[in-house]
Amino acid sequence: MPPTAFPPSFPRPTLQRPLRGRPWLAVELAAGLTGLGSLLASTAALAQITPLPRGGDVIAHRVVAGDTLEQLAARYLGDYRQWSALQSHNKVPDPYRLRPGSVLEIPLNLLRAATASVEFVHGDVRSRSLSHPGDAGAGQPVQPLVQKGQLLQEGDSLKLAPDSFVAVKLADGSLVRVQAESEVQLRQMRRKGRAGTLQSVLDLREGALEASVPKQANGERRFEVRTPAASTSVRGTRFLVFNDADGRTAAAVDEGSVAVRAGQPSALLHPGQGVSVTADGRVSAPRKMLPAPDVSAWPQLAEDASWVSLPLPTLPGAVRYQVQLAQDASMDQVIRSGLFSQSPARLTGVDDGNYVVAIRALDANGIPGARSLHSLRVKAHPVPPLYESPAADATIGLGQTGLSCTKVAEASAYRIQVAAADGDFAQPLVDASALQDCALPAEALAGLAPGAYRWRAASLRTLADGRIDQGPFAAAQAVKLAPPPPQPSGDALQMGGGPGEGSRTIRWSGEPGQRYHIVVANDPGFAAPLVDTWVDEPQWSTHELPGGSYYLRLQVQDSNGLRSNFSAARQFQTGSWVTDGGGQMLTSGDGARLQRQQP
Repeated sequence: MPPTAFPPSFPRPTLQRPLRGRPWLAVELAAGLTGLGSLLASTAALAQITPLPRGGDVIAHRVVAGDTLEQLAARYLGDYRQWSALQSHNKVPDPYRLRPGSVLEIPLNLLRAATASVEFVHGDVRSRSLSHPGDAGAGQPVQPLVQKGQLLQEGDSLKLAPDSFVAVKLADGSLVRVQAESEVQLRQMRRKGRAGTLQSVLDLREGALEASVPKQANGERRFEVRTPAASTSVRGTRFLVFNDADGRTAAAVDEGSVAVRAGQPSALLHPGQGVSVTADGRVSAPRKMLPAPDVSAWPQLAEDASWVSLPLPTLPGAVRYQVQLAQDASMDQVIRSGLFSQSPARLTGVDDGNYVVAIRALDANGIPGARSLHSLRVKAHPVPPLYESPAADATIGLGQTGLSCTKVAEASAYRIQVAAADGDFAQPLVDASALQDCALPAEALAGLAPGAYRWRAASLRTLADGRIDQGPFAAAQAVKLAPPPPQPSGDALQMGGGPGEGSRTIRWSGEPGQRYHIVVANDPGFAAPLVDTWVDEPQWSTHELPGGSYYLRLQVQDSNGLRSNFSAARQFQTGSWVTDGGGQMLTSGDGARLQRQQP
């Protein structure tokens, strides 16, 4: 049989030195992987998950008759002259006499080095090289931001902030997707022979990653991912592994089979099955994976610039859901992701465009289920204005008050629509576009009958090519239209006072529930009002005014809060005047009334 990373007596434990007292998860595979989660691998045969301490990065070769160290050095290292390094590492006493059936180790660090490239990056992703650590500190530069197209070397590390993502392509075409809040090191990237298969080892120190590995006919590729928790050796399957904060590992299989072991007992998973491993190595019985969530109720369009909000489906057995938003259906360009246990799932808003959302359910043991994909279009810009007046569900006077909203920095014009309260906006009663100000004047509502309505507003912007681009409408707001109360007529004002007396009480006709606004001034222009008050009864006493001539105007407010226009100014006088025997008021030579002196 061809050389392999583990001998035919599979599964075989590998003795290595521990790191930080915890085992690491190692994933070795020989074909492609797709999907979501900490790891989704797609290959073709059998896999195992066993405790594997980090350390010995080697290929195990079972010696067959005719093998020599020179042949093995040429085959694995691409240079027969390195046979002495194999002899030294394996402590072989006679390089010409290799015992058939024995196992020789090929150290990966002797293989030819390979490189990787950054295919896609989003958010704050920092790199660190072993040769140039770049650790932040006194006098040290911060770790540089990773750029698309950047080459990565063996030993480089990547650290991702929240809401970040990076896709790295290895030399053999494998694509590694590192999720937000993760740290991964490209521990080894070596080629077997001069142009042979790639031998890759990745240390996932925290967080999650997903990998896609293309199929390879000879099956000699090594692809290994290590994380603190358990260890997994893979040859030929499609599966997922999640690691939680409690040190628990959960695995699930889409294709092929996976042997899971963290001590004893072990579990063999078939397609559609999952298993969990506790931090102390207890393996659960295999169980059926949760089905793909039903997302048929999800919207096709998102119009909120702040959030992409999606209702979580109801799936029996699901404890939480992993939701990811990407720019492509293969989920190679993820720009938002999160784990949610309460609906709705809310991802930070994104630019306008077409996206794909992926969702998986996780059960109480952390085992991931099947995945659903959903196409989503985001059209949230220019953002809609905010409403200024009237207040929600307020009543305004027909022909008296209009509708107004805030301006938007990116908008060049606005559109306002009005529809009946029980109707929709397919055929609005009022549809005013290209408004330079975010306001609909009262005259535009004058043709509507009194009643209940809804109104909404949207922003418009002018694109570079001159086209007008409208953003989403704000949520419709209720408003009531009613005729305002009539203003009091001059005949309705009764300015009472006895003979020779000025007005002591001014009265007018009114209706139950009305209030009245009184404004009094010395001049008909009301430049400096002496009185500005509201009364609940249709009368007002003048007793606080000194004797003299004044002007009054009156406004009525009905039970809906609507106000009439102010009445025309009316002149009245206060005080006591001198009269003759017939009750006629006497005047001075200039025509002014003679006022009786107060005692």
